Amino acid sequence: MRGLHTRNFFWQWHAVYAASNPGHAKAHWQVEDVSWTKQRHVYWGEHYSMQQEVHRLERRTGSKIDWQIMVVTERWWGPDRDKGIRDTSWCKLITGRADRVLAWLRKQEARQSSVPTSEGPGDVSQGAPGQ
Repeated sequence: MRGLHTRNFFWQWHAVYAASNPGHAKAHWQVEDVSWTKQRHVYWGEHYSMQQEVHRLERRTGSKIDWQIMVVTERWWGPDRDKGIRDTSWCKLITGRADRVLAWLRKQEARQSSVPTSEGPGDVSQGAPGQ
């Protein structure tokens, strides 16, 4: 199950998260046959502050659960809230097999890379003028 605890896993997971929930505003959404739920917990104190997001992804085949994972991201700040002091993520396979989760992520990554972009010569995402 090491595959769910690698940088590559978190990079792929975050890419799917960002593409499927632009602005990170949704609390529940679908990515094909996977139900994705996010809960955010925040504490702002005088000496420290923290934010925790708990993501639950569940893939079903008919009425049967194929797999479930929980991904938790944590961000911590000290008294100076402009500077983070810790940023960590972890994942727990709740049900199913890790190789199926990883296969689904690879499929999503391939799908995203095959989507044509609308960027053109005048598109601001291409960089500043003259670059």
